[in-house]
Amino acid sequence: MFSLSNFVKKGLLDAVGKMADYQVILNAVGWHEKGVLTEDDLAEINAKIEAQYAEPVEIPEEIQEETTEE
Repeated sequence: MFSLSNFVKKGLLDAVGKMADYQVILNAVGWHEKGVLTEDDLAEINAKIEAQYAEPVEIPEEIQEETTEE
């Protein structure tokens, strides 16, 4: 059976990293106000937004060598 809540949540989760964070957030809040998404759904969407920035950034070896020589 079709679930509007699951459909909207999947779309928003898929949009993370492809749309600006503020657009995903505003859309999620709009669906929450309509009673389609719950606070737990918003928390899941927010966790995915935050996770995209949690990955460590690799520093190229040339830069690492330059900074250690100083």
